[in-house]
Amino acid sequence: MIATSMGARIVGLFGTLIVTRCLAPAVMGDVAAATIISLTTGWLSTWGFGQYAVVKGRGPDALEVTWHATVAYAVVGVVGFGIVILIAPQVASALDAPQAARYIPGLALAAVIRRIGATPERVLTRSMQFRSVGLASAAGEVSYAVVATCLAANGWGGDAVVVGNIVQSSMATALLIRAAGWAAWATPVPLRWGRFADMLRFGVPLAVQLIAHSASRYWGTLAIVRIFGSAAAGVYSLAYNLADIPAIYIGEQLTLVLMPSLASLPPDRRAAAFERATRMLALILFPLAIGLGLVAKPLVALVLPANWQGVAPLLTVLSALSVSRPITCALSSYMEAREQTGQLMFLELANLVLLLGGTWALSGLGLTWSAGAVGIAFGIYAVAGVWLVARNGLSIRRLARGFVQPLAACGAMAVVVLTVRAMIEGTISIGAQLGTEIAVGALTYVLVASVVCRETARNLVELARDMMKPRAARRFG
Repeated sequence: MIATSMGARIVGLFGTLIVTRCLAPAVMGDVAAATIISLTTGWLSTWGFGQYAVVKGRGPDALEVTWHATVAYAVVGVVGFGIVILIAPQVASALDAPQAARYIPGLALAAVIRRIGATPERVLTRSMQFRSVGLASAAGEVSYAVVATCLAANGWGGDAVVVGNIVQSSMATALLIRAAGWAAWATPVPLRWGRFADMLRFGVPLAVQLIAHSASRYWGTLAIVRIFGSAAAGVYSLAYNLADIPAIYIGEQLTLVLMPSLASLPPDRRAAAFERATRMLALILFPLAIGLGLVAKPLVALVLPANWQGVAPLLTVLSALSVSRPITCALSSYMEAREQTGQLMFLELANLVLLLGGTWALSGLGLTWSAGAVGIAFGIYAVAGVWLVARNGLSIRRLARGFVQPLAACGAMAVVVLTVRAMIEGTISIGAQLGTEIAVGALTYVLVASVVCRETARNLVELARDMMKPRAARRFG
């Protein structure tokens, strides 16, 4: 799942960078605002249905649970997206981005199509068929990159992104339905109000948590639109998306696997499994996040045009979120598996308040300082979340050691990269400088981590070997 998602999203990333060259920051800001309005509608109309299907949809009640989730997704979704299409001009005007209204209907259509595939995706996740989920996501990403790039290059403007999203949703949904079949999620059974009531009891706290979690990821852009305007929001949105690459391309794929895996384990084994998973998560993701922030200046200078160079300082600041956000996602998975949805809800709400409040409070110091509120909020979330789950059998000492060790290796990497930059900057081409910084940074991290994170590194290598053995046997046996 991780391999297919990484490959496809790299293609999607290159597509986004090409589209950026064809569009002005203000247009991208309007599209980003419209996208977030559509996404918000999706969150407000998803009351934990998918998580309920994963956690509760096992055994003899599987068909009933899944069918109720399918019906709930459809009914609430149609109502929600119908309303947002009707009030799109008013919502866009309230954000001081009236041009965003033209993009909302198309993006809402893409979200409705993707929602059709939501229950099949949960069915596949529940049965651990992550390969099929990964391939569907990969195909969608590639189709988006191809369509959006071609249309943007031919003068479609922001509509290129909208059409690309529709094609992406259609491709992913079709493949998810094909992989899951129809029987597991679309077999009608008698509807029971008791089942819907149980879904709401489980899902309402989770829905509030999901809204707050997703809002903390996206509503910062809406705040930037309102405070600094569409052009600044376009630059911020691109910087955020680039900074989010390690977290979303790898971290969220790992945590998507983590929740059903933990739910399927006996309760007494979950703590040890979670500790092991977070150690490996930190070992993989911390150097990617910190390294991306370190090379932001030469990277942006190389790949983006002059009117997008403001992305570089924002990328350096926002890369901090990729250090802490995967930890918060893993914590969410653990708490969902333990059905601690109430605590998770309050944790996410507090994070959202910190993020939006910090963005507004620091706005007087400029866009870069305002963006720094994101990293601060997610860092506080991670610390508070670790403290909460440590009260349920986890060891703070072991969790902290799993985070501190790779951070120490990242510190050594930063010192070496910045030293090398001081020596070579201005003496070689920007491409050569970027390649040199990446190479010395990666080598430094591997060498230091193999010493300070020896046990986790060894476990990760052993796990990779174990994963490859069956594949090798099929290939040569």
